[in-house]
Amino acid sequence: MSPSRDTDEFLANLDYGSTWLESESYVARELHLDLDKGEHLGDDWVLTPDEVRLAGCRRIIDSSPGPVVLEVLVAALRESYHLRRVHTLLTQIAATAAETWRSGDRGFANRDLLRRVSQAYRYGVKPADLDFVLEMCSEPTFASQNTGNVEDLRAYWFDSLAKIKDRRVGDFCRTIIQEDLGAWSDFRLIDALRAAAKSWESADAEAFSRIAAEHPDSWIRQNTKRILERHA
Repeated sequence: MSPSRDTDEFLANLDYGSTWLESESYVARELHLDLDKGEHLGDDWVLTPDEVRLAGCRRIIDSSPGPVVLEVLVAALRESYHLRRVHTLLTQIAATAAETWRSGDRGFANRDLLRRVSQAYRYGVKPADLDFVLEMCSEPTFASQNTGNVEDLRAYWFDSLAKIKDRRVGDFCRTIIQEDLGAWSDFRLIDALRAAAKSWESADAEAFSRIAAEHPDSWIRQNTKRILERHA
């Protein structure tokens, strides 16, 4: 049984303000959907991901809409992540959001889109996506810009990265770990630790032990100790 709107973290955290509702109405019209009162894209059975509707979604994406329209599409498509064509659309949305961000749109709407699409993307991620996911995990403009906002958008993509079994995943994460030793400034560290632990090597113990003993964040120290205990 699917979770209710109250217990579904993705849906529960959506902000159904005027901009969202206008964007949702636009998407519904373009896809020839009739939403009942109180019904939203993202609810069960509202969007059937058939060929016609998915073609409509692609047309919307190709029209270069704003980030809220794309976020509505992510909500509508996320439960169909297992379909290859849906995953392709989510990849296109993520790539579009990243390019828009690089081009200078650092507003909250595009930030929310990058966070949302990463949440949906992780469920259908495949080994063939590794290069794209590594790009999202290392995009320098996603990092905190020391403006008082410590959010690092790169970290959201590590859930996808951790699902891919490839030597490059461990190498990438171990590089992050080694470069942050003593600096303690990379917000991706805990995610890199968890991903690296999936391909544990005996040589990891030294760096992990240092983090467990020295990192200034007690939560990271505790989580690192748990990883070490599992691999003792």
